[in-house]
Amino acid sequence: MSQTNPGYLITLCEQNAYVGGVMITDHHGIPVDFKYTDPVNPTKVQRIIYGSVLEQYIRNHVIIGALLKEITVSPAFYVVSQHQLFDIEEANKLTLVAIQRTQFAALGERGTVTRAKENEVLLQGGSDPHPLRVVFGQIPADQQEALLKDIIQLSKHMDLVEPIERLEKALKTLCLEKAQD
Repeated sequence: MSQTNPGYLITLCEQNAYVGGVMITDHHGIPVDFKYTDPVNPTKVQRIIYGSVLEQYIRNHVIIGALLKEITVSPAFYVVSQHQLFDIEEANKLTLVAIQRTQFAALGERGTVTRAKENEVLLQGGSDPHPLRVVFGQIPADQQEALLKDIIQLSKHMDLVEPIERLEKALKTLCLEKAQD
């Protein structure tokens, strides 16, 4: 059985600068590819010209577009934040999921799944006494089951939430370093 490589993709706005990063890991959470953008600082004129679509344009076209062109390892799926799950314009071309920790009572044995909604399940992972909340992006129901099998398998070997936390911390550190230059 081949191993599944999950990808983690986020964009942030720190100190009025937009930055993004993508990290692909192996099935243990060890990075096998990492790319990030330099902070993007829109000018006053850009803020006027783009108006209310500026943030969407920067996140989707400038940052995510650039990151996806640069990766060398294709992940089986991308973990994104819940609030960006349906905002990423490439969502119809990418397999996106949001995975979050919960405080719900344990579901039972590791690998136990309870469907909460059509596009959402609770999964009893391997390293946490509380289940994980997995929300599928624009993924048809028939394809969710195959993806869920990969996620369950990964949960036996790694903390599925920790890499996106690591990626966010790395991006914030990069923004702070660029601000000090």
